[in-house]
Amino acid sequence: MLLSEGAGSGWRSRALATGLALVLLAGCQAQPLYGSMGGERASVSVSEAGSRVEQRVRDELLVGFGGEQPNAAYHLDLTVSSGISGILPGGVDNEFSAARATVTASYVLKSASTGETVKTGSRFADAQLDLPSQQFAQVRASSEAEDRAARQVAALVRADVAAALAR
Repeated sequence: MLLSEGAGSGWRSRALATGLALVLLAGCQAQPLYGSMGGERASVSVSEAGSRVEQRVRDELLVGFGGEQPNAAYHLDLTVSSGISGILPGGVDNEFSAARATVTASYVLKSASTGETVKTGSRFADAQLDLPSQQFAQVRASSEAEDRAARQVAALVRADVAAALAR
C-alpha cells in the first residue's frame, strides 16, 4: 500500500522535529546548583540574625541551602537592614497613603576551612504597601511588605552564592 504525498510529509516532519529535539536536549546537563565538593553539593551555613527582618532573610536562605548545616563547607556572614518610606502624599494633612519597604542584605561568603573570602556583595528589594488610616493595619501592612522584600532579597543572595560556588 502506497502512502499519499501528504501523509508521508507529515510523518517526515514529525520525525525531523523529534530528531531536532533530541539533538538540542543532548547538550543539557544536570548538576548541583551550589557547586560540588567531591561529588556532593556544597553546604552553606548562615550567620545568626539580629532582627525580625534579618531572621526572615536567614530563614529563606536556609530553606534554599537545604537546612541548617553545622559542618558546612562555606559560611555566609549576613547583615540585613530595612526601612519604610512614604510615597504618594495626599489627603487634607498631606499624609502618605502608600509606602515602600526596602530591605538591603550585605553578605560575605567565606570558605569554612581556609577563611578565604569567596564572594562579597549587597542586594536590595522593594515592596509597595498601602497605608490605611488604622494604626494596627499600618503596622501589619509594613511587616508584610518587609517579609515580601526579605523573600526577594534572599532569592537574589541565594543566586549570587550559587553562581560563586558553581565556578
